[in-house]
Amino acid sequence: MFDAAFMRIALVASIAASVPLSVLGVYLVIRRVVFLGLVLANAATVGAALAQIVNGPPELAAVVTAVATAFCLGALPTPRRVSAESIIGWAYAAAASLTVLILAGAARADADTLHLLYGNVLAVSGSHAIGLVAVAITVGLFVLLFGSRFLLVTFDAEAAQVAGVHTRRYSLALNLLIGVAAAVTVHEVGALLTFALLTLPAMASLLVARRIHTVFAVSALIGLAAVCLGLIAAFEFDLPPGPVSVALLALTVPVIGVLSRWR
Repeated sequence: MFDAAFMRIALVASIAASVPLSVLGVYLVIRRVVFLGLVLANAATVGAALAQIVNGPPELAAVVTAVATAFCLGALPTPRRVSAESIIGWAYAAAASLTVLILAGAARADADTLHLLYGNVLAVSGSHAIGLVAVAITVGLFVLLFGSRFLLVTFDAEAAQVAGVHTRRYSLALNLLIGVAAAVTVHEVGALLTFALLTLPAMASLLVARRIHTVFAVSALIGLAAVCLGLIAAFEFDLPPGPVSVALLALTVPVIGVLSRWR
């Protein structure tokens, strides 16, 4: 009975984590700023690591640092002599190095490092699973209400501006939405799987789907299938669920690429 309830909570958490990140990842891949997902995942990890040192709430700290990072990257103007990708690369290097340094100074560094980097969806509590569901519903509502504007800003910011869309405002809103989703997910499934869900399902979907709405649907299905299969494999063979899910997602991209090219 315990095992059944345990698996149900893990399954709900897996669905709530995979679907919104896979959908939001389409915007990142189309914008060709996939490393923004990695930056936000690492920023959330920095916040959680700091919270663990001072015995604070890691979830709140992760959300605050990820949202602050997303706001800074979206609101601050990019210098003319460097590209936006360069700024994102700098932010990733800074966040990754801070994570390692902070965890190296923590008393529980080994256990905390494994949890923050790889997570363990099998250990998610019922209250945390409800939090993931709430975030997933929020992301779904935002995509339904503002998805067309997000797409217009993503595909062609200049055309969106001509059409009267406030490009900076919607770009910032999209960054903040991704930041919140990534921050909440990092603490439950780890930075590695969070980044993989923000990039790999969208990559695979863009290789096989032709219509933009189909791309979103296929991306969500790929992310959902990989995480659920990873959860089952972890439970049956005593493997870490995060790395298993990432390996399945990584395998999906070349397989779909070969199949789509053959077709």
